Amino acid sequence: MKHLTTTEVRFISPAHAHKKQELFRVNPDINVQIALHIASDLLASVMDSLADAASGGIPLEGNNAFMVTHTVESARAALSSVLGKFEKINDLNLGA
Repeated sequence: MKHLTTTEVRFISPAHAHKKQELFRVNPDINVQIALHIASDLLASVMDSLADAASGGIPLEGNNAFMVTHTVESARAALSSVLGKFEKINDLNLGA
């Protein structure tokens, strides 16, 4: 049985969005289960920073803010690559 895999998703680091250069990407053909685990791990890695900022404990600014936004954008791209595969499968099934 063939495993579902990701589609390619290119994205821009928030710190360099003004340059509009898609330096980063999720590679195609990565096992969907692995991609979802990585997205989950990425989001978990910034939860403490976000909780501290939300409770007023530590401001989220400067390098910490860029780290959190880049991490969240990376996780978002991984999720989008999985959704892209499901959309392709759905399009193929509709055309059948």
